[in-house]
Amino acid sequence: MAKKNGGAPGPGHNSTLTDEEKRALTFHHAKAYEIADALVEKAKKDRAAVVDLAKADLGRGAKADIIDLLTANTPAKMKAVVERVQRLARWAGLPIGSQPQLFEPAPDHFENGKVAGMQGEKCEPPLSLPQDQFQMWIAGWHEGQTVLMRAFTKKRKPASEAEQPPAVDPDQMDLSERTDLEQNTTH
Repeated sequence: MAKKNGGAPGPGHNSTLTDEEKRALTFHHAKAYEIADALVEKAKKDRAAVVDLAKADLGRGAKADIIDLLTANTPAKMKAVVERVQRLARWAGLPIGSQPQLFEPAPDHFENGKVAGMQGEKCEPPLSLPQDQFQMWIAGWHEGQTVLMRAFTKKRKPASEAEQPPAVDPDQMDLSERTDLEQNTTH
């Protein structure tokens, strides 16, 4: 099928984004959605009343069942819902097919900082962390900010400019040159 505008990608075309860039943009848009959703309090109250009635009739999982039923009313849509849930579980660091309550893994401070960076939060690691983990959190935050910036750069520029790397700010430190921080190879 030919593209309408001479083959140039249109709005919503994001095949040039990496999985991490999509993840960062998802965090960004989730925050904007959360702010916008706060403006519709009346609708939320009406929806809560419907959910309460459904829970009284159907039990605790009624809301999730209703949303999935409305969203996934064909086999193809149901497959998309399952794939989305698996992707979100992977992004949240939950191993698929396991029970995270059995043996909780040690927290990954680099990944926690990276998620905070991708969500656009301030670089404020938990003060209770030991110094080495504190620095790992900060390194992760910088990595998350880099991914978020790269995602915005790819998403916002026309196709001809997207191939050019962004200019390097001489005031910023390249974290790949740091030798005092050990990073897991799984990041």
